Amino acid sequence: MAYEANNRHADCIALYQQLEKKHPSVSIRRQAAELRYILQAPKLKISQEEMVTIPLIGSSYDSYAATWTDKYKDKDQKTSGSTTNQLPSSRDFLADFMVWRPPVGLEKNRAFWVALTLWFGLVGAAVLLQR
Repeated sequence: MAYEANNRHADCIALYQQLEKKHPSVSIRRQAAELRYILQAPKLKISQEEMVTIPLIGSSYDSYAATWTDKYKDKDQKTSGSTTNQLPSSRDFLADFMVWRPPVGLEKNRAFWVALTLWFGLVGAAVLLQR
């Protein structure tokens, strides 16, 4: 793969062939054959119109991060004046539920974190002692 990244295709194919023939691991031989097959496959020439466009999606796991459409919606509408075919992003409520955040104002409160640590320690000790 390093040869391929440096545009040394002939060296890459030769190494894949050598791995296919001589490597003791069957999975490595199989992977080398698959990678060589992909490398030797004819390259497709497609135009810009034939390419599939994928809409940009913001991080649904970070509630503080705005989606691309929220950040640039006003700027794009002012500059381009055209609409895009992006689907509206929906909020991921399950991810919001699964990520715990401390109550507002307590993020830097040392007493809160000490109490929370002690609580988790006591609950963990109780679970271990019940076994």
